[in-house]
Amino acid sequence: MLLLTYVRGHAPGKRHQSAHTLWAYKMQPTPVRKCADDLVAVVAAATRLHARCIAAAYGPSTAITFIPSSRFPDRRHPVANLARHVHIVAGAERFALGLGRGIDVPGRTVRSDRFVVPDQFMDRVQGRHIMVVDDTWTSGAKVQSAAVTLHEAGAARVTALVVGRWCDYTRSEHKTMLDSHTEAYDALVCPVSGEACTEAAV
Repeated sequence: MLLLTYVRGHAPGKRHQSAHTLWAYKMQPTPVRKCADDLVAVVAAATRLHARCIAAAYGPSTAITFIPSSRFPDRRHPVANLARHVHIVAGAERFALGLGRGIDVPGRTVRSDRFVVPDQFMDRVQGRHIMVVDDTWTSGAKVQSAAVTLHEAGAARVTALVVGRWCDYTRSEHKTMLDSHTEAYDALVCPVSGEACTEAAV
C-alpha cells in the first residue's frame, strides 16, 4: 500500500482540516471545490514528484482503477477524479471495477465478491500490475477486497494508493501515532521512504 497522508479523525476541539477535506471533497451534489482541488494536488504531486521512488519500490503500474461504491458505482465517484490525476507510466490503461453481489454485505471483512472485473476490461487486468486508488483507508476491507478480485481475474500484482489513512483520536494507539506526527503535509517528503526525497522530480 502506498499511503499519502494521515487523517486526524475526531480530533479534540473542532474538526481537523484533514478530516474536513476528505469529507467535503465528495459532498453531493456540490463538492467543496477547494477540498477536491487540494486532494487532486496531493495525488498529482506525490505520483509525479516521486515517480522514480514509487516505480523502484512497487514496479511500474500498467493499469489503474479506483474503488467504486453502491452510492457512486461508476466514474461519477469523486475518487475517479483522483485516479485520473495519478501519474503512471506511458501506455498504462485505465478501467473501472464493477460492483459485486457482496458490495453491501455488513461488516468490514475482505470479500472477493464485493467487486467484479467487467468482461470488456479483462485484457487490462490479466498479467498486469494494477494500481487501485481509494480516498480513505479505515479498515482496508474495500481495497483488499478489490485486490483479491483483481488477483482472481489474473492480475500479476496489485498496489493500493490511498490518499488518507483515517485515524481516530478516540483510539489510544492512533492518538499516540498522531501526536508523534505533527508536521504539515510536505509534497517533497517521499511517500515511500517518509523522508525528504533526493530523487524528487522537481
